[in-house]
Amino acid sequence: MKIGPKVYWRRASGEVIFVTPQIESNSVRETDKADDMGFYPQLQGFDQEQVDVLKLEFDKYTQDFQRATGYWVNPTTGLIEFAYPVEGGDADPEYQAPLTDQVSELKARQDSTEAALLALMDTTTT
Repeated sequence: MKIGPKVYWRRASGEVIFVTPQIESNSVRETDKADDMGFYPQLQGFDQEQVDVLKLEFDKYTQDFQRATGYWVNPTTGLIEFAYPVEGGDADPEYQAPLTDQVSELKARQDSTEAALLALMDTTTT
């Protein structure tokens, strides 16, 4: 069984409190918020009503977590955003959608553009 990481964050601010490790094992079971808050010391003492959890797919955003200088969950959208290193490095972090998602979106746009160009070329040559 493959269980992806869970991102626990403060609802009011988006601050990430803890990210559970992803697990690949036949002897584990999926846990819920109450289980995790009772098990992980990093989550103990927090009011469950003030904390939310974002469940990620197994290996989702692994590269983003490795490359990012920071991350948070946007309280308005409930989506994780990352800050990446910038040249100069002294600027305030600028949070954005995961690069993994941005690349996927650009590939989809490119495929759509190429298909449209091929269709246009096909109609102009016939």
